[in-house]
Amino acid sequence: MRIPQIHPPLKDVYLLTGEEVFLIEEQLTAAKALLGEDASMNSSWYQAQEIQRVEEVVELCNTMPFFTDRRLIVIRNFHKMVQKEKEKILAYVQRPCGFTTLILTMEGVAEREEKKHMKGLPAGLEMLRFSSLKGRDLHDWIAGRVRMYGKSMDRDAVYLLAEITAGNIWFIASEIEKLSLHVGNNPSVTIKDVEYLVMESHDPPVFAFMDSLFDKKKDVLVRLHEIEHTGINELEVITRIENQISQHYQVLCCGKNSRAGVHPFVEKKILGRRSLWNAHELIGLLSAVRRVEHGIKSGRTMYPYSAIQEALLEVIFPA
Repeated sequence: MRIPQIHPPLKDVYLLTGEEVFLIEEQLTAAKALLGEDASMNSSWYQAQEIQRVEEVVELCNTMPFFTDRRLIVIRNFHKMVQKEKEKILAYVQRPCGFTTLILTMEGVAEREEKKHMKGLPAGLEMLRFSSLKGRDLHDWIAGRVRMYGKSMDRDAVYLLAEITAGNIWFIASEIEKLSLHVGNNPSVTIKDVEYLVMESHDPPVFAFMDSLFDKKKDVLVRLHEIEHTGINELEVITRIENQISQHYQVLCCGKNSRAGVHPFVEKKILGRRSLWNAHELIGLLSAVRRVEHGIKSGRTMYPYSAIQEALLEVIFPA
């Protein structure tokens, strides 16, 4: 998948949307950089929910920039504006000013939800979508990110980094920077570098919880309580559980040919749990966790970690 980018010359209006907020953030930074050395005095950033008077934002869009030929205005989370205020921005977008670049973002919005937020936007609007990076797309992005630091990363190291971080590209980007410094003059990052620098230091409570869960230890709820207090987002925890279920199913319930995407380090660990899980139990756990995920995303679940706890009790320690 080719990741979209803002290229010069800057257009009058952009819409940046999608689940990968990190990629949106990078494009906003790139757009500001294109203004040159006078960017600071000619760029203004707003959170849509915090705008007091939309008329002032529109007025600024129509104000000539200082000492340069373009001004940058960013309205983040445009979809969260109340309709009456949103319509004032939409009126400007229909006839934008030629010396201003207005960027609207809809961060964390899934593709299926975009249309309901885009009513009133012109059909020819420059729209850049940043979908969640998964599988090969994520691995390609990691390899490309490493190349930015003048290094290469072997396939196993790429896979393990994606696995450890559960595909969180904010965290991956930070770890890649650390890894590139760690290897020094070595031209490549190896799996041993990832194991040493990332695996041994990344969120020990999360790994302790995952091990307790899939080893069916009685302290699993204590471990869940620990990661709740570290501030880790509950949807990240659910994503990690779902990924682990998928890998356990591949290794324990399918033939050897189905394990191609599972790293040998992970496969060895899962094979040690052969007596603990069967297909029925894994599918039951996945169903329970996905119900919690749906409840959180639909806003019906008020206490996400309590809901996760109930789902685990339902499957692992049934009454």
